[in-house]
Amino acid sequence: MKNMRLLLTLLHTLLAFVITPSIAQTPPGAGKAAPSCAAVSAQTCATARALGRGINLGNMLDAPREGDWGVRFEPDYVEKIAGRFDAVRLPVRWSNHAAATADAKLDEAFAARVDKVIDALLARGLYVILNMHHYSQIHGDPLHPNESAVDAAVLDARLVSMWRQLAVRYKDRSPRLVFELLNEPHGRLGGDTWNDLAARTLAAVRPSNPTRVVLIGPGEWNNVSELPRLKLPQDRHLIVTIHNYDPFAFTHQGVDHLAKPFPVGTTCCDAGQRKSLVDALDSAQRWSKASGYPLHLGEFGAYEKADMKSRETYTRMVRDEAERRAISWAYWEFASSFGVYSPASGTWVEPIRRALLD
Repeated sequence: MKNMRLLLTLLHTLLAFVITPSIAQTPPGAGKAAPSCAAVSAQTCATARALGRGINLGNMLDAPREGDWGVRFEPDYVEKIAGRFDAVRLPVRWSNHAAATADAKLDEAFAARVDKVIDALLARGLYVILNMHHYSQIHGDPLHPNESAVDAAVLDARLVSMWRQLAVRYKDRSPRLVFELLNEPHGRLGGDTWNDLAARTLAAVRPSNPTRVVLIGPGEWNNVSELPRLKLPQDRHLIVTIHNYDPFAFTHQGVDHLAKPFPVGTTCCDAGQRKSLVDALDSAQRWSKASGYPLHLGEFGAYEKADMKSRETYTRMVRDEAERRAISWAYWEFASSFGVYSPASGTWVEPIRRALLD
């Protein structure tokens, strides 16, 4: 009888562990829609679901120099994120830490810094999306302060070379490390120009990482409207990433670096504002079902100058609409002007945290 009671106790504990919901155990869309995966491997489909609820560590390693934009990566951020989020999107400005020549030899000290961040996140069981971010010149954009210019003739070759090096560098890391070839292609990288460069870049990754999951997004800043123009290489280990900041006049009000800044005071979310987001995600879902590639919403968020109640409403709306369509997501961003965490106070921005995770 004693042994029987012990066996029943063990079974009860095991069942409680299996069925108790958690972020990690219950990915977006569980019990609802499933991601479209006809064109990809089972591993890739599982990864698309497991990316779940994510956060961008923005304005840190993607600044021209870490700290230029008022925030640095701090080791304790890992513990704050782990157990709450499933994935971290890690934007990195590799282009400013590589030789200006076509071979784009990476700066070892900077790369070692990124290594430590990646390894700390992986060690806590998080998925990590390693991103090539703010390579301004490749899009034809003006350079940021402290960003170095290169010869226009080597712009595309440098992207390929940087990814060839990164692929070799990280080839033995966990499959929970995912590559994203380029953040928000736009400008000179429109249509087939981006399609061709994405294929060349992926081809540089595959010799050392034949089955690693890679994210590729459409042009015009990863805009949903550009999905029909995206031509993907024949590859069963791809997830398509999209970004959405609709309604833009709300999410970017008060952002002063825009060519025509939006005035502060717009609230959210009325029926028209909701429709703009829903229509975009419906369009993306239709494309996903037709193509067989799963989606990841790599960025959404609202700038700090919007009123907090509207920011909370908007954030919850995007989260719910993405999860209803089984689209994993990553909020922009952790600890800067769109942030869910305040480094100054050392506390969560509670309405945004609640909207994302409760």
